[in-house]
Amino acid sequence: MNVVVAPQAIETVSSWETVCRESLAKLLNELSYEEVIAPEAQGGDRFVLKLQSDAVYSFAAKLGAWDNLLVQPGSIQRQPEAETFPSPLQFVVDARAEMAMKPDTEATFLRELSNTLRQDLVLLEKNQRVRGEDLVNAPSHERHALLEGHPKAVANKGRLGWGMDDLRRFSPEHQQDFEIVWLAADRTQCRIGDSSGVDERAFLRQCLGQEEEQRLFGALEAQGLSLATHTLIPAHPWQWDHVLRQAYVGELMERRLVFLGAFGGRYVAGPSLRTLTSIDRPGSPDIKLALMILNTSAWRGIPGQYIALGSAISDWLEGLVAGDKLLAANVTILREQRGIWYRHPIYDQVPNAPYQHLETLGAIWRENAKSRISTKQDACLYAALLHVAGDGVPLAVHHANRAGMPISEWLTELFQTTVVPLYHFLAKYGVGFIAHGQNITVVLEDHRPLGLAIKDLQGDVDIVNQTFAEHSGLPDEIRSILPNKPPEYIVHDIQTAHFVTVLRFFSARLDAAGAITEGDFYGLLSRTLKTYMSEHPELAERFKTFELFHPTLPRVCINKVRFEIGYGDAAERPLPALGTDLRNPLVRFAEDNL
Repeated sequence: MNVVVAPQAIETVSSWETVCRESLAKLLNELSYEEVIAPEAQGGDRFVLKLQSDAVYSFAAKLGAWDNLLVQPGSIQRQPEAETFPSPLQFVVDARAEMAMKPDTEATFLRELSNTLRQDLVLLEKNQRVRGEDLVNAPSHERHALLEGHPKAVANKGRLGWGMDDLRRFSPEHQQDFEIVWLAADRTQCRIGDSSGVDERAFLRQCLGQEEEQRLFGALEAQGLSLATHTLIPAHPWQWDHVLRQAYVGELMERRLVFLGAFGGRYVAGPSLRTLTSIDRPGSPDIKLALMILNTSAWRGIPGQYIALGSAISDWLEGLVAGDKLLAANVTILREQRGIWYRHPIYDQVPNAPYQHLETLGAIWRENAKSRISTKQDACLYAALLHVAGDGVPLAVHHANRAGMPISEWLTELFQTTVVPLYHFLAKYGVGFIAHGQNITVVLEDHRPLGLAIKDLQGDVDIVNQTFAEHSGLPDEIRSILPNKPPEYIVHDIQTAHFVTVLRFFSARLDAAGAITEGDFYGLLSRTLKTYMSEHPELAERFKTFELFHPTLPRVCINKVRFEIGYGDAAERPLPALGTDLRNPLVRFAEDNL
């Protein structure tokens, strides 16, 4: 069933007010969570925020399980009273002193927020006409097209660099298919990693199908080139037109890069924008391509440092899974089968060059989850379980209903097949995955959680900076390339990247829908983890090393980092900031503490 609906005229005052109020509520929620602002409780569910600009915002809210505000969008009022309704854009101006942005940062952030609001209008109109019970059975690429984006980032669809025509052609919410373009690239300028087990031409035949592979190689031969001197590298059509044709003009003129044309049939973008899924060949590898646009705090290029070892990292992780009974029963590693990064000969000579200029031409082929599951199963991004369609109910509730299970039992199975394996990976092997809602996929069968598929192995996998006995088979080259972190840091790959970034929003939405209280949600999670720990006494010391049940944990903030550092170029991606410690819901709502 095709449930994705075509966009219609949506520029109505009613839709605009809804989008503005929801965005403003998110600003109030996340900026108070990050301690940028400090609303005052007035009794009952009322709060007031008095800003240094003399603007005053009042609203109704409840406190969530993380002591975070959950603001009711329709309750927000501003004094002096707005001409129509409170605006998130005006709020940024009103809260200038509190947000402490320089003028150029404030202006660019307003652009990011405006861009986000524009795309939120598109998503609102589509989601209002889709029922959750229909969406749970939709093809995964259609379901994922309706997702809201990063829940913590207040301007999560800024996409600086794209105009409206680009958004209509290439953004996931519009679901317009397009072809990717291909270039022949001088092998001496490339880093290449490959774990496909077949030669390059055979691999591309598997990815593209025989007809498209023959067309592509026909174009290569027509240019008088062969795989002996050149490899084949795909590029996003926007990147080709807006970046590569000019930034690589010398390479193109001297034929170290040769444009071949568009091949491979129809692709659509996923929520991360640069990862593309084939429509014509379901289950064929996804392709992750460089995009020189700024979105949710980073330029969306392809870094070169992991390319040569991306396949080796996949092999190592898959070996850990195969040799571990618990992981083998629950986890699938979506292997990065091939990667290519092209070294720009001039920018590469610039000391500490901003990373955006070094990551403009690269590609990673990654297994599509559909290729690793049976026809009876469904691969669902974790972020989709949180998604609320037009009926106001998270999709997880619809899955539980279809499975004929109480939500508490369904969540217990979800935790057993997602959180427990992630923690087992950390406790036994010292490996942390930055497990946010777009990096992990839940495998469902008959709507019940059955397993976990993990992707984005280049840059989102860390290893503890201690030597474990389980590291005896770890190649030195992989140890050297993976970020090495102390236990107290790497534990945040599950605490912050998953509990705070995903479960904090999941529990609140389930509570708001009347499915389960947040207290019961974290009580279930606590009990599930303690059961796992009791079943593995041999890891008792590791559980102390990677402590999940300390009464407090650090508050990691992403939005105020952008306010502080601005949008200037840098050689490294920005790092999060810390606030005061959080009370740990796993401890607060554990059965022995109630």
